[in-house]
Amino acid sequence: MFLGEGSDEMGSDGALEVLSEAAGECDPVAFTEKLSGLLGELALDSLEGQHLMDATLALEGLQRCLDAHKTAVIGRLDTNDTTYREVGLATKTWKANRCHVPPGSVARELMVARTLTRFAGFAGALAAGQISVEHVVALANASNPRVIDALVEIQDSLVEFASHNRFTHYVAHLRSIVALLDEDGPEPDHRDHNTARMAADGTANLHLVMDLTGADAVTAQRIINSETDRQHRDAVRENELAGIPIPEAPLLRARAITELLSRGAKANPASPRPAVEAVITLNTDSGGRPTHVHSVDGEAIGPTTAAVLLCDAHLQPVVVDSSGNPLNLGRTTRLFSSGQRRALAARDGGCIFPGCDQPPARCAAHHLHQWILGGRTDCDNGALLCRRHHGLVHGSNPWTIEIIDLDKLDAELRAEHHDRAANAGLEPTDRVRIWHGPNGQTLLAQTSTDHHGPTSVQPHTRRHAAA
Repeated sequence: MFLGEGSDEMGSDGALEVLSEAAGECDPVAFTEKLSGLLGELALDSLEGQHLMDATLALEGLQRCLDAHKTAVIGRLDTNDTTYREVGLATKTWKANRCHVPPGSVARELMVARTLTRFAGFAGALAAGQISVEHVVALANASNPRVIDALVEIQDSLVEFASHNRFTHYVAHLRSIVALLDEDGPEPDHRDHNTARMAADGTANLHLVMDLTGADAVTAQRIINSETDRQHRDAVRENELAGIPIPEAPLLRARAITELLSRGAKANPASPRPAVEAVITLNTDSGGRPTHVHSVDGEAIGPTTAAVLLCDAHLQPVVVDSSGNPLNLGRTTRLFSSGQRRALAARDGGCIFPGCDQPPARCAAHHLHQWILGGRTDCDNGALLCRRHHGLVHGSNPWTIEIIDLDKLDAELRAEHHDRAANAGLEPTDRVRIWHGPNGQTLLAQTSTDHHGPTSVQPHTRRHAAA
């Protein structure tokens, strides 16, 4: 039975009977449609007194059973990265968009799903209607790595207590148990034993070794693993969308650490941006990339690395001819100003690679026509790119971004451009930014509408859109 006291006649059995009657179809869509039809046949308006109370309890039991199955399904969906492979979106974002619900509510469902994966007893009790989702949320909030194994061991007694006592009493009981199990609290801080060794090998490679202990080790592992997982999901999405190979785990982990370092530096306004003084020859390859770059101390910098850094770092370039004679000492207008970056953020909304969800704060301002080849530092020649997709542009087998006339687009991309503008209440622009992949891919670049959704506009009015 569920809710303990006074529910002897109306337990979850009645709710399960409703489900079993509807479960003849194995297809989930047909099953839910049949169940919805059964619920629609309930004569709720005719219920009075005790029957109304009984119906309330029966529907609560049904809701709990549905919650158990719903969280199991979304948990499996998230674990398998299905939405990333199919539509290039995280499970939370996909469901929030499709169901028009706050992302936070989906995040709560995913938290419940992860908790029930560890606590099978709670999963069974929820499906049987003995407990509610709120009981699982309270369990998740009270748990920590130091006590979770012990809580798993005593979960049957916790379920028993929850099913026969008020919710507030259950929460107090749970907290008292956690306090008893975690009497010593977190382990002492061992940061004095942390070490870090860093060395450059003279070939533009940096060797970094860190030994962390205690809380720092746990925190660093969690943060790095979380960012590595995000890098992997992005790579899977790019593989599905554009056929870009998925990197091995060590490369993804290195990207994650680099991204975290860069993000941390940007979060501190007093922290200087990377600064390297480089000598760059005027000679370039057919793609416009510098062919010889080195720092003032003679350390070589690869052309791809130099091309990426030149876009948005505080480099002090000294351009020389083939004889080594300086031609100029750089241009003060090479870097996009803070005002221009704000304008790019408003127009692009984040990285412009299709499907990427990185916000402006995690993007560099990229010159579409390279600055070193005479490109202007203005918004029309700029675009926001995250670290991953900035590397695609400057790689050995690069992607390119082109601005073309609307009438030169193929029919499919032109229709996509028109649909995107119409959905946002905008007029389609005459010039459109297009990505070209090394294997012949042609994709429409993202804009702020793709990142943030349509801007509210007055009925029957449209504004001019950015490309």
